Amino acid sequence: MADPVVQLQSDKQDAAGRTFTVGPDGLELQLIVPPGRKLDRVRLTIKASDSTGKAASGITLSCDTGAPASAVRWMRAEWGEERALVGLAFAADTTAAAGRIRILSDGVWLPLAPLDTLVVSKTAQSFVPQAASALAVEVLVLQNETKVLVPNSAVLGGLSLTVTDQPCHAALAIGDDPPFFRHAGVLPATPVEISGLARLTNRHLLDHPGTQAVPLRLLAAAPRKIRIDSFSATLVPNVPAPTPGGGSGSGGGSGQQPENPNAPRPGEITVLQPAEAQALEARCLGGEFRVAQRFRWDDAQRALSAVGLYARRLDNAPQAQLTLHADRAGVPADSPLAPALAVPVSNGDQAGWLRARWPEPLDLPAGDYWLSVTAQGGEALWYTAAQRPANAGAALIRIAGGPWLP
Repeated sequence: MADPVVQLQSDKQDAAGRTFTVGPDGLELQLIVPPGRKLDRVRLTIKASDSTGKAASGITLSCDTGAPASAVRWMRAEWGEERALVGLAFAADTTAAAGRIRILSDGVWLPLAPLDTLVVSKTAQSFVPQAASALAVEVLVLQNETKVLVPNSAVLGGLSLTVTDQPCHAALAIGDDPPFFRHAGVLPATPVEISGLARLTNRHLLDHPGTQAVPLRLLAAAPRKIRIDSFSATLVPNVPAPTPGGGSGSGGGSGQQPENPNAPRPGEITVLQPAEAQALEARCLGGEFRVAQRFRWDDAQRALSAVGLYARRLDNAPQAQLTLHADRAGVPADSPLAPALAVPVSNGDQAGWLRARWPEPLDLPAGDYWLSVTAQGGEALWYTAAQRPANAGAALIRIAGGPWLP
């Protein structure tokens, strides 16, 4: 039997490798996830299908004098929708005159990049693609005495603009929710990877039990062609969180009562005394977010038996997944020192202490170690506040397997 696969579809056909016209109303897609599975990783890339420059049409010019061919102090060009602007030329060659240029992009006036001042010349001047629906020129003239450009009137003659058909402000949303991904500006002709899709897909599946199709909407500021360049995904079993006691029966599958992690083992003592917990600094756990906190272990005569976290859940019934790592150049080493621990995050909206215990105590040499934590089946907050035990260090965060960051 073939392994189950995830499908990205449009009108019940594979969407990967196809080009679609996408606008503000969005292109409807579906992510089909096999039953009993959830996404481990997903890679979806999109790109513009055409980046060829061409003369812009449908432009409305205005200026302070009402006569664009005369000397003006300012001139404005509007074309009604966001387009990828890549060049301009004036209709006159005016010596010692320049234009300070602003563009209206996504409702905000911004300076043209990388240089916002261009000479008044009939020669076409190009720049990096920028999303814009209007352009304004303030006329500057070089003063003979000071050799400084100052606002004054000069002949521009008009404007001609060069644009491409690249989409602007491409975004992806789940259903009717606000977009979780947005590529501000012009979508390039090289692939752009969409982040956050796996986490949001799994949340949608959790919120809609029994569903296999996750509705997606691909959007752009104005109708343009977007190519879905590539799509791939890996699946993992969607295992429900175990009930207290383990298994489906009382006492778990072994017939024995599980060990209570909150009851001290014989001879177990608190080595790192917890500081007074205050919710001053919270780190998100779950999906692509993982948090690690360093601690110093100096008591090589004792074994490490359990650890505690001050946390609370954000949604559903997440399980905290904990691993212990040695220190490697100030970050957690790649391989854990012991099997991972899974601890349900307590019910309720208030933060509380979670206790995770290894099946057998761990004999650790003195040194620096890291406790690395994420969450499955939902999201949680781990409070790594400034009031930490004396031997506990600062926390780091890792997103989607990237580098560890402060």
